[in-house]
Amino acid sequence: MEILLWILAAAWMAIAVLTTVTAWRYAQGLPFPEVPQTAPPAAVLVAIKGVSDLSRSFFARLRHQSYPAYRVIAAVESEDDPAFLMLKEESKKPGAPLRIVIAGLADRTGQKVWNLLATLDGLEPEDGIVAFADADTLPGPDWLSRLAASLVNPGREAVTGYRWIIPADSRLSSAAVAAANASIITLPRLPSVKNHCWGGTFAIRREALERLSIRRSWEGAFSDDAQMTLACKEARVPVFSPRQSLLLSPVAMNWREAFSFGCRQYRIIWIHDRGLWALAAFGTLLPLTGATAAMAMAFQGSLAASALLAASLMLGELRYRTRRKIFAALWGEDAEAERLRLYWRTERWLRPIWLSFHALCIVAAPGSRRIRWAGVEYLVRGPQDVLVLRSQPQKKAAAAPPQDG
Repeated sequence: MEILLWILAAAWMAIAVLTTVTAWRYAQGLPFPEVPQTAPPAAVLVAIKGVSDLSRSFFARLRHQSYPAYRVIAAVESEDDPAFLMLKEESKKPGAPLRIVIAGLADRTGQKVWNLLATLDGLEPEDGIVAFADADTLPGPDWLSRLAASLVNPGREAVTGYRWIIPADSRLSSAAVAAANASIITLPRLPSVKNHCWGGTFAIRREALERLSIRRSWEGAFSDDAQMTLACKEARVPVFSPRQSLLLSPVAMNWREAFSFGCRQYRIIWIHDRGLWALAAFGTLLPLTGATAAMAMAFQGSLAASALLAASLMLGELRYRTRRKIFAALWGEDAEAERLRLYWRTERWLRPIWLSFHALCIVAAPGSRRIRWAGVEYLVRGPQDVLVLRSQPQKKAAAAPPQDG
């Protein structure tokens, strides 16, 4: 039994060292200038449902990028969607051209995927870069230029990013979601093995997109991200993750909403990629079991176990400080200091709480194939086998949960 406890503790420490090193490497040299050597015309595709203060801010930011030649194509399910009126009003304001597409109600497809399929019809032959963005993020003025530079300068075909969740209120539940999400931001992503696409920030060369047969991959699909990942793999299009391709995503959730959000994310992964789900479960549950094993041995008087616990606290502090350094490099902290105080305290001092919450979401995810997303309930029987069960009235909110797939 003691040997097993030591194996768990040693594996836990190995993961702690690895994640600390990868976080440190991620932070090196940030921020650095990213200017595209050429600027091919770009089209930014957005699927939106409902309206909030966050989505209004998103479009205001999206339409004022520093990139010289781009336009926005946004799709809603119908003119009855509150987002339609918001987009009509936004299109009259100064900024990049905004085209509105009516997708119609999805029948056996996720509504977001259905909307994105409709945006593809708005592409023009001159669009050299096609980018995707989620309307619950806050793109900075250089967001599109950085994506384009990551494609053009090294000669890549596709790049993706990831969200950095921040709380939009002062609830511990929102801070716990943000802290759990931050723990995976700096994990290594290897294009040569597999790199999961995130639809909130994804850009691809037009000729590469044509090779993907993305319409076939999205047909009857629920998750745009997972199916885009599969399509890139089948077409042998490597997907890279530039270090500055992170987007802020404010959330405001109670514990029930937070658990529903976390389960949804890992339920999607379970349905599409059991191996990735298993890796996430291993990387989250092992630290909990390893720490428990080390504490059990420390209580029995083991000085070595006590040393492991002390080392883990030091490594956790290093990761915390490194993430703060990354955040400050990309966005600064002064403007968000008051709102982020609880978030940083939660990440630093309440690690057992948010790590246990994270693990609970992963473990609970395979328990059902029902997913509620943006007011619609789905039965997801397979990657491209979706049944729309029922819709719910839209609720207006200042900051909605992330709508990525």
